[in-house]
Amino acid sequence: MITSSGSGDPQEELTQWLDRYRQLRVGDDTWAHRSFADLVTAYGLFFEPAPWLGRGPQRPGQCFAAASHWSDEKGWAYVEGFAAAPAAAPFTVFEHAWCVTDEGDVADPALPDGVATGYFGIPLNSDFRREQQRLRATKAVFTSDPSNPLAGYNERILRQGLPRRALATDVASDGTGAGRCNEGPVHP
Repeated sequence: MITSSGSGDPQEELTQWLDRYRQLRVGDDTWAHRSFADLVTAYGLFFEPAPWLGRGPQRPGQCFAAASHWSDEKGWAYVEGFAAAPAAAPFTVFEHAWCVTDEGDVADPALPDGVATGYFGIPLNSDFRREQQRLRATKAVFTSDPSNPLAGYNERILRQGLPRRALATDVASDGTGAGRCNEGPVHP
């Protein structure tokens, strides 16, 4: 079990956790990314939590489907990566999906407000997300999805790398490694 560093800084905690987790390999040295954590470290951004803005209840345990739904419904960017939730011990960091609003705020349709202390993930272009979900027959783009455990990790992306068209272009780093929305809508 990977434990918390105890720093109290969610971005630092997630970064340290990813550095350790990316050493667990799915692939070998010929792969562009040897693990999901390695892929997220290469392309991901840190996001701070925000209150849920959606109409309707949050859906714990259904993050990939819920984030896909709200991305399609509102035009928000779908983000896949990791969430830090110290209260969820012993699994304080876990694979997760959420959205980023047009204003650049996290909209997490799965975790109740106050559970996550930070997020680190890859904002995706809607067309790329839908294409990968169709190809994999699951709502998760990169990682395994409890609703379809046979899908496993997206080995093609881990082997070949992430195509440029995959990234949501309107979500960017604010210069500190934190994700924010640029002016205008998030959807590509």
